Amino acid sequence: MDTSQILNVFGIEMWLGVLALVLIVADLITGRGRLTGPADMVRLVAMGGLAVLLAYAFMLSPAEQASSWGTLDTFALFFKRFFIATALFTLLLSAPYEARFTGGRGEFPALVVFTTMGMCMLASVSDFVTLFVALELVTVTLFLLAAYRSGLPRSIEAGIKFVIIGAVAAAFLVYGIAFVYGTTGSLDFEGVRAALAATDEVPKGLTFGLLLVVVGLAFKLGAVPFHIWVPDVYQGAPTPVTAFLSVGSKAAGVVLLMRLVFTVLGPVAGQWATLLAGLAALSLLMGNLGAIPQKDMKRFLGYSGIAHAGFLLIAMAVQSEASASAVLFYMVAYLFANIAAFLVVIVVSRTPDNAHMDRINGLAERSPFLALALTVSMLSLAGVPPFAGFVGKFLILRAAVADPALLPVVILSLVMIVVSLYYYLCILKRMYFREPVDTGVLEITGSTRLILLVCVVASVVLGIYFNPLVVAAEKGAAALFG
Repeated sequence: MDTSQILNVFGIEMWLGVLALVLIVADLITGRGRLTGPADMVRLVAMGGLAVLLAYAFMLSPAEQASSWGTLDTFALFFKRFFIATALFTLLLSAPYEARFTGGRGEFPALVVFTTMGMCMLASVSDFVTLFVALELVTVTLFLLAAYRSGLPRSIEAGIKFVIIGAVAAAFLVYGIAFVYGTTGSLDFEGVRAALAATDEVPKGLTFGLLLVVVGLAFKLGAVPFHIWVPDVYQGAPTPVTAFLSVGSKAAGVVLLMRLVFTVLGPVAGQWATLLAGLAALSLLMGNLGAIPQKDMKRFLGYSGIAHAGFLLIAMAVQSEASASAVLFYMVAYLFANIAAFLVVIVVSRTPDNAHMDRINGLAERSPFLALALTVSMLSLAGVPPFAGFVGKFLILRAAVADPALLPVVILSLVMIVVSLYYYLCILKRMYFREPVDTGVLEITGSTRLILLVCVVASVVLGIYFNPLVVAAEKGAAALFG
């Protein structure tokens, strides 16, 4: 493979790396840690660079065939665009939060860009070595982001827990990859797929290795029983980082699991459906039931994210093009709903480490616009029509009912949707029917209003006029079955 082919597959990642280095140099030149002017300029340069790269990603065309270095198929392009958009939203919503930083504001955008570079690499991986390297780049940078508020004990605790869980997940991955290589002699996805297709009885060593790889990726997705880090890390990390974790990190796990399930395990995918369905059922139960007693908004959204991981795993258990495209649609709907929720949390939290639910009490009285944005977010996450979240859940369940073996999980998911509607409506009750505990003025900047408006409009429009995104998701998913 020549240099031009490498640049074609990983061109976006190269430019993201350049942008991150530019941000670091710019921060050094302008003065590290200043509270005004230069630090804000670094963030603006980062957002401008990400916006340009997002436009560039939409101009790219998929490569005709995969290579030993990676692939630039429609699936990879879909998620590269998704990851860049997520990073751009993260930097946009971090502006009001960064104003509370006592220093180090310039490094924050650079770390976000480095993380995005790793996530984009994950979208194009075609072998286990590149998978591990890209995943560890994402893990290390997210650890630094989670522990970014060094003056807050919860942030340090979140970072330590995240790095420990990341090390455990990496151990499972490395051990699993070693078994896969030992039994197939290949680290390439196509080589492992060919080895699975060439035998009637899969070697136990290979099955064990692939199981360990699935476990390692389930940690990243936050699926039960590998979810123990999610609530604590979500609560302790800076709120913009929590938003990035809830969408970007989850999507990274989704990308890799989809590559593994739909591509590598293709010849024997049916044998893994029961395991995936079991993980989905456990995630639905723990996520929805665990969200009910929560009093912290970030922990609440963490358990909500576990429940949403359950829906994504249902789609992977189906293992059809319809279910794969439903996952892509679901992630976009989840992006807009989650970004809106976390931005409202940032605005109503008077201190960076206080996201208690009491902060949203009486929000409709204090700021009808914020209450509207959080209402749309909660209803979309709950799967209420006519919002995008409803379409995402509908597409997944429509694909799942085609497999009679998954009927118990489908029924469970319907019951859990009703449960989730209860606790999401409890958030609305706090906003509209309780007296505010804080009567201070809520400062809403123009950029905050713009982001919330975009998220609200997108959640509504994609719930009504959903066909263009459905078509784009189908094109992206088709690459996994080519």
